[in-house]
Amino acid sequence: MVAYRWQPLTSLDELSCNVDFQGFDSLHQRWLNFREQREESDPDAYRGFLERIERSWAIETGIIEGIYDLDRGTTQTLVEKGLVADLIDRSATNRDPQYLIKVLKDHQESAEFVTESIRLGTPISKHYIRQLHQLLTRNQPTYTAVDQFGNFFETELDRGGFKTQPNNPTRPDGDVHEYCPPEQVESELDNLVSLYEQIQDTGSGYHPLLVAAWLHHRFTQIHPFQDGNGRVARALLIWHLAKERYLPVVVSRDDRADYIDALEKADAGSLDPLVGFIVRLERRTILEALGEPVPVEDSGLVSQILDHIGERVRQRRKERSEQLRSVNAVAASIQETAKTYHESQAEIIGRQLGQAGLNVNCPVDWGGPGNREHWYHAQLLRTAMEANHWANLNENRYFIKLSINPNYQSQTPRLVFVVSLHHVGRQLTGIMAATAFAQIVRRQDSEQDDTEEPNDPDFRNCTVEAFTFTSEDDTEKVAPRFSAWVERSLGIALRHWSEFIS
Repeated sequence: MVAYRWQPLTSLDELSCNVDFQGFDSLHQRWLNFREQREESDPDAYRGFLERIERSWAIETGIIEGIYDLDRGTTQTLVEKGLVADLIDRSATNRDPQYLIKVLKDHQESAEFVTESIRLGTPISKHYIRQLHQLLTRNQPTYTAVDQFGNFFETELDRGGFKTQPNNPTRPDGDVHEYCPPEQVESELDNLVSLYEQIQDTGSGYHPLLVAAWLHHRFTQIHPFQDGNGRVARALLIWHLAKERYLPVVVSRDDRADYIDALEKADAGSLDPLVGFIVRLERRTILEALGEPVPVEDSGLVSQILDHIGERVRQRRKERSEQLRSVNAVAASIQETAKTYHESQAEIIGRQLGQAGLNVNCPVDWGGPGNREHWYHAQLLRTAMEANHWANLNENRYFIKLSINPNYQSQTPRLVFVVSLHHVGRQLTGIMAATAFAQIVRRQDSEQDDTEEPNDPDFRNCTVEAFTFTSEDDTEKVAPRFSAWVERSLGIALRHWSEFIS
C-alpha cells in the first residue's frame, strides 16, 4: 500500500506559515551583535566553535542514517580534539575505526566545502548538489538496496550520479513512501533551483528559516540519489543557513524522532513543524555559542592577559548601563507575569484538588536582586546545562516558586515548582533565558518551613526548551508566549508529582 504518493514541487506561495518568529528574531539579532564584538576581540574563538560544530555535524549526520554507531563519550572526544582514529576504541563503534574516520572526514570536508561556497558566493545548482554528494560519499563504495522480492543486497553506489531506479522505502507496517521517479529527477531539481532563486531574487519577504524548511523538505521529496540523500539535504540546509547569517545546526541522534516526525508532517502538507524544529535547533546552537569561553592566547605574557581583562572591563562598563538595565527590566516584567500566572493557578489547583478530597495550600514566592536570588544555584545550573546554555551567575537572577502543600495528615509529598530567569553567556550578552524544574519533597521534609529550600528532594527538570528573551523585546508581546511556556512546564511538573500520589 502506498502511504505517500509523490507530488511535483510546489512553491512557497502555496503555503501558509503560522510560526511566530518574533521571539527568535530578537535572540538572533542580539547574537549577531555579540558575534561581531567577539570576532573583533578574538577571531579565533568563533572559528574554533564553528570547527567543533562541523565535527559534531560530521558525526551525527551519519548516525541518524544508521551508517555507523559511535558512543556518546567518544563522540564528545572527537568533537573536542579532532577526527583521529587513535581516539576511537573498537568497542565504541560498529565500524573499523580507520574506515570510520575516512567517512567522518568526508562529512567534515563537505561541511568545509559548504563554508567555502558561501565565501565564494557559489549558488545552488544541480552541479553543486552533485559535488556535495560526491564529497559526502567519497569513501562509500556501495549501498544497501532491496530487490522486488524484499531481499537486501549490496550494490555499487554511483557517487554524484542521479538514481536510475526507484528508491521508495517500505516501512515496517508495509506502507510505501514514494519519492520522485528517476526520469523526473533532473527536471524537478531544475524546478527546485529555479524556485529557490526566485525567492532570493524577488525579496519575497519569506522568513529565511521558513525558506530553509521548504528547501530541505522539497529536496527530500525528490531524493535524487540512490543513497546519501539525507546527508545532502542537511548539507544544503547548513549552506542556506550560513548564507543567511545563521549558525549551522546539527540534527543529532537525540533529535531523530522529532526530525522524522516533522518531515512526515511536511509530507502531509504542514511545513510548520519542520520550521519550528529548525528554529529550535538554531536557538540551541546560539545558546551554546554564547557559553563559549573567551580564550587568551597561550603566550605567557602577563601584559596580554591584563589587556584582555582591561578590554573586558571597558566593554562591560560600556554595555552594562544600557543592556543590563533594559534586559533586567524585561525580566522583572516577565517575573511579574509569572507571579500572576502562578497565583491564578494556585487558586485553581487548591479548588480542584480540594474537590477531589486532597486539601492543599499553594503559596507563591519569588526572589530577585537582593532577595534570595542565591536560591537554587545547583538546580539552575543543572537545567541550564541540560538546555545547552551557560547560566551567568554573576548577573541578576530572578525566580518564581509555586508550592503545593498537602495537609500533614496526607502521605502525599509536597511539590515545589520553580521558574528561573537568568542571563545567558559567559559575558554580558543582553540575552536571558527561563528554565523550570520541580522538586518532590517527601513527608520527612514536609515539616520544613516553606520559606527555606527543601533538603535532598527528588529533582525533575521541566524545561522542554529554554524560553529566551532580550533587551529589545516588547514585554507586552513576550508575556503571552511566556505564559504559554510556563503552563507547559507546570503541566510537566504536575505529571511528575502525580506519580507520587497513591
